[in-house]
Amino acid sequence: MKKISLITVYNNKSLLDEMVNSAKKQVDVDIEYVLIDNRNKEYSSASKALNAGFKKSTGEVVVFLHQDIEFLNNNVLKNIYDFAINNKNTIFGAAGVYDSKVILSSMKNEYGRYDTIDAPEKAMTLDECLIACHRDCLNSIEFDEKICDGWHLYGADLCLQALSDDSLSVMVVPMDVWHKSSGNADKSFFITLDKIAKAYKNKFEVIYTTNSYVYTNNIKRILQKLYRKLKYNI
Repeated sequence: MKKISLITVYNNKSLLDEMVNSAKKQVDVDIEYVLIDNRNKEYSSASKALNAGFKKSTGEVVVFLHQDIEFLNNNVLKNIYDFAINNKNTIFGAAGVYDSKVILSSMKNEYGRYDTIDAPEKAMTLDECLIACHRDCLNSIEFDEKICDGWHLYGADLCLQALSDDSLSVMVVPMDVWHKSSGNADKSFFITLDKIAKAYKNKFEVIYTTNSYVYTNNIKRILQKLYRKLKYNI
């Protein structure tokens, strides 16, 4: 049987139960649930929690997903598993950005819109709502607990690590999932984005994420921060 590990950090048991109930309808996969209870705020960041969850997992394929994901057909995890097995050096997910082009796979977003792609597409970063890979992808990289010391952009950073490794790639693939919330690009989001820009300034000129982008050149980045502060007070 195809063993796949679902790794989820949760603080809302009701949303988690909805996700698990959705997963239980999946066919042709043996699901291992690695459910990290953070209602007592044991973990200060998603990176710490997901790294700990990965170490507990045993599936050949791992899926890091939010507690508010719903699978919209019964073959989603089988398809994820098959793609990971056939693309062992690829980190992939349900939404992402390639250059300035926003790519959504068959993901129903928080507004009820349904955006589709017909085939896998290269991406720069992925949305944290669902990221999957063969576990061997994580032999040389992991979620960065220093740069991403909160709850934002940990998946984007993982993708940038992968793109900095000539043996790994990042792709968005068609998958029928529903992400029930919109996320929150608050002040801490932009603080983390700034740290990511500094970390990868020698590798990328611009870093695109699902919610925003940032220049890595110091002068451009400072001007961009000033613009955001004046316009959005962030």
